[in-house]
Amino acid sequence: MNVPLHPTLQTRFASLPDLVPIEFHALWGHSTAQFLDGRMLQPLILHPPQYTLSIPSRTLAGLWTFTPKLSTFVQETTLLTMIDDVTGELAYHVYLATQTDNKHIGFTVNLRVDKHTNVDVAKEFYFEARAVDVEGRKVCIECRVFDARAGCLLMTARAMFVFMSFAQVSKKSKNTQSVSHAVHVQIPGSCNIGTAELRGLDRVMNFLPPDTVTHSRGFINTHAQTLVVGLDFGPNISGPPIYVHGGILATVLYNASALLFAKTTKVEDDLINASVRDVNYYKGVPLECQNTVIEARVETQDEKHVVVFAKLVQGSHVFTTLKTTFTLQSPHSKL
Repeated sequence: MNVPLHPTLQTRFASLPDLVPIEFHALWGHSTAQFLDGRMLQPLILHPPQYTLSIPSRTLAGLWTFTPKLSTFVQETTLLTMIDDVTGELAYHVYLATQTDNKHIGFTVNLRVDKHTNVDVAKEFYFEARAVDVEGRKVCIECRVFDARAGCLLMTARAMFVFMSFAQVSKKSKNTQSVSHAVHVQIPGSCNIGTAELRGLDRVMNFLPPDTVTHSRGFINTHAQTLVVGLDFGPNISGPPIYVHGGILATVLYNASALLFAKTTKVEDDLINASVRDVNYYKGVPLECQNTVIEARVETQDEKHVVVFAKLVQGSHVFTTLKTTFTLQSPHSKL
């Protein structure tokens, strides 16, 4: 590792058997259409990740180091996206080690991320991803993310992947139609989402340009605790070929959920705390997909937690859902 790890993490890393360095994205190559290549590596937001693979323990360990060009903090949704990416890479290695037919592509079907400590000012992250279950075309991965220098555990995650043949993927992509599902009708009692807030949602993550997605007209109803907003996806944000990266999908749903949470609870932006994010992926979103809609609602609320459910839809198609547990906290809480 180019960055000195905290002694406890160095011990963890040294205990992994038969580690072999591998190239980042070794199995599917590099392209500016891919989110990490086109939006993070080429703009020098992220140094090329250092990955090492242990076949005996079915573990992928490594380091993510963000450059000084990222002048602000690393957002939790950025780490969620990295988790989705690295667990997918390990799932490929594990799947190919058990199959003779490599003409398959993996898709995330579920990703749950639990936060244990705030990211704060960390820019260097050590991770360990381990395959815990392999059954046919399904691979389950667990992942831990640490502050590389402080040694503290930041996040744990569990991801489920399903592998499909390229023929199946091609057939599904042809069946995806661009159905107009724009936000036309204002629900009684709701208010327009302001232009500044829409442009803020367009950024997706704090290092991205505003062409990543475009949010159009939207409404929020604080009494009914609901939000609806239309959005179009931009270029160079793919995960699997021809589809939007799962981390981007989770992030746009989270950002809309956080806006609804802030408006309904009056919690200031810098005190918003999401302790759990649970994403389900039902259908791939084609690159530069137009006329999609986010629908969000407060599902449950008590003195300590607010749960917001959000879904990305187009016509009758449900692409992705996200359930976020927000914690109502004091300003001095560690979470």
